[in-house]
Amino acid sequence: MVFLRCNFEEIEQYVSDYYVTNQIVVDSFWEDHILKSQHYKIMHEDKIIGFFAIFEENMISLFHLLEDYAHYGQVIFERVKRYEQVTNAFVPTGDEFFLSHAIDNFTRLEKQAYFSVYRSEPLKKELVKNIKLRKLNGEADAKLLEIAGDFFDKDSCNKVIAPNGNFEIYIVEENEEIVGFGVIEYSQIIKKLASIGMFVCEKKRELGYARNILKALQIIVEENDRKAVSGCWYFNHNSKKSMESAGAFSKTRLLRFYF
Repeated sequence: MVFLRCNFEEIEQYVSDYYVTNQIVVDSFWEDHILKSQHYKIMHEDKIIGFFAIFEENMISLFHLLEDYAHYGQVIFERVKRYEQVTNAFVPTGDEFFLSHAIDNFTRLEKQAYFSVYRSEPLKKELVKNIKLRKLNGEADAKLLEIAGDFFDKDSCNKVIAPNGNFEIYIVEENEEIVGFGVIEYSQIIKKLASIGMFVCEKKRELGYARNILKALQIIVEENDRKAVSGCWYFNHNSKKSMESAGAFSKTRLLRFYF
């Protein structure tokens, strides 16, 4: 069995099929790491039997073998751990195969993030606010993001100026007053998923706007035949509370194993 460096497109269908079939919940943070990783296909007699990826030379971000070759998993994973300059791995708990191998031999474990999905129930009537969402588009709209301070990075602003179809930012208003922003990132790998997030202006916080923005984004995502997911840093308790108030629950965690 040999490892061959490859473009993501060569293993994309294998990754997508595996994650979709096993209903593994991930978000845009995970996807960003995958797309920026170095990708490898695991070959046996000119046949792809698995894949792995390494982010920034030191972090394993993907690992899987097809079922007929899964019994070689421990041996191959030890080889992968010696590739490039690997010291750790990012592992979603929903990825049972990857998780099982990371657990075998590690020196330290860190909790990284919650990955949450949304229930279909609408908000209670007394919690609903009269907000309106408008999609931002163009350089003039991008300047509005300054309201959010450093919440949006330069890359986000560029995506508003030159939309790519996968990333959308919405301005959220109530009675013509800006109360915050909503974000949707349509997954390029797991086509059934879309990550949603929000920013609420400081003077409007703790008033229920966060849950209303997230619920509005969920509706947009579902109208596009996707499933809404959200991620937050494991110790961002306020963000987790906002997602839960909008009907989300944390189905999956992202863990970081050190070897």
